[in-house]
Amino acid sequence: MGARILAALGFIALLQPASLLAQRSPWGGPDSPGGLLGGDPMDADLDRDQRVSHDEVWQWLRQRLGQHDQNRDGAVTLPESGVHPDRAEDFRAMDTDRDGKLTAGELRAGSEAWFRNRDLNRDGALTRQELGPAPSRPAAQSAPVRPR
Repeated sequence: MGARILAALGFIALLQPASLLAQRSPWGGPDSPGGLLGGDPMDADLDRDQRVSHDEVWQWLRQRLGQHDQNRDGAVTLPESGVHPDRAEDFRAMDTDRDGKLTAGELRAGSEAWFRNRDLNRDGALTRQELGPAPSRPAAQSAPVRPR
């Protein structure tokens, strides 16, 4: 388990400088565990305070993982994820045990490191300012699914 976390943290440590990150969608870039599953981290703002805690992000990510887990085995394969071929390498980077599946543990390790990197003022919450502009949504995409 420790090796998986170290591998995920190593991946996150390779993040690009902030000036380059500003040019990319913060939730859709390779530094983002949720970018592989689609959406905007502000979709996780359950209490609508315009701030997202890691608990909110994690609850949202778990739900997204479950939505993509078509065979209900507790993990998401690359085909199940619906990841665009351009993003397949990002999926493989999050798959730290290299078994072709993204598990909750692998996603959690990546999300924690990603969250710490984005929480610039270290207050335990992310704001739109820390995240950058919202990723664009296709016109046909439905409204975000909110955990209950």
